Amino acid sequence: MSAEEIEAVDEVTGRYVTVDIGGVEHRVYFEENGPEDGIPLLCQHTAGCNNQEWREVLRDEEITDEFRVIAYDLPYHGKSAPPTSQEWWEEDYSMTGEEFAERIVAIADALELEDPIYMGCSMGGNVSLELADWYPERFRAIIGLEAGAHSPGFYIDWLDHPEVNTTEVNAYSCWGLMAPQGPEHARRETMYHYEQGANGVFKGDLYYYSVDHDYRDKLSGIDASETPLYAINGEYDYLTTPEDARDIAEGVGEGATAMEMADIGHFPMSENPTLFNAYLKEILADVTGERDEALPDTITPEDVGVEVEKVKAGAVSEEAD
Repeated sequence: MSAEEIEAVDEVTGRYVTVDIGGVEHRVYFEENGPEDGIPLLCQHTAGCNNQEWREVLRDEEITDEFRVIAYDLPYHGKSAPPTSQEWWEEDYSMTGEEFAERIVAIADALELEDPIYMGCSMGGNVSLELADWYPERFRAIIGLEAGAHSPGFYIDWLDHPEVNTTEVNAYSCWGLMAPQGPEHARRETMYHYEQGANGVFKGDLYYYSVDHDYRDKLSGIDASETPLYAINGEYDYLTTPEDARDIAEGVGEGATAMEMADIGHFPMSENPTLFNAYLKEILADVTGERDEALPDTITPEDVGVEVEKVKAGAVSEEAD
């Protein structure tokens, strides 16, 4: 019996693709699920992490019935090792917006994706602005989760300090960014993902996130009239708040939509997959035109029929202790 015939074998598959980025070949790992002729949904992970964050989007049968979900590891992340043709160990890893956007488009090109939807979170949400500005013709729609025009303050030396257990520090720095009513196993797994990054990569990603990326005075230059831009931020995200998403939509104007996700934080797809996937289906229905009404300013668990544990303030304090 083949693996495809065994019901217990997950339908998500992982493969590598060779990607030319700036004249350098990179071996990029990606996982996918969904019909080959489905609408490509290209998923970008957060800073210092990898495609495991999208595990439950890849496994959602309703989403993968229509969409070909593809979640990749950016070079230097997860299973995408640095290029063998470069002496990458001779210099610190640090990423700019130009490099970040180029890598995403190169991956879409290498996979020969036609009119994909781009969706990224945190640094992947921020780069939605560069993609919408520089490569709008390459995408059907661009979805920025936990996105901001400017997110300073997180290019921090001790995130890559020899006297610090960086895997533990990086993981715990994420704990407070998640909504307390999310399932604990999912929030712990989100931290687990952050314990697997290579030294210096989290900090190098945050160079883009907190230093290089500043679109406060550039939003009006983005034309989203042809390629819709979504800025979707969680209620419990204090790095890039729902107000930041509204500022993006207001600054861009026509074609830009902001929405607040209630009861969820900075890592929506992994900290509370059931709730996020329900929210995501509403967003994707808007992208494909299957939704009759405009997306609401705020979407709640009640709107999508998901029960969420209500955590009292005292319980939050006890958990933080």
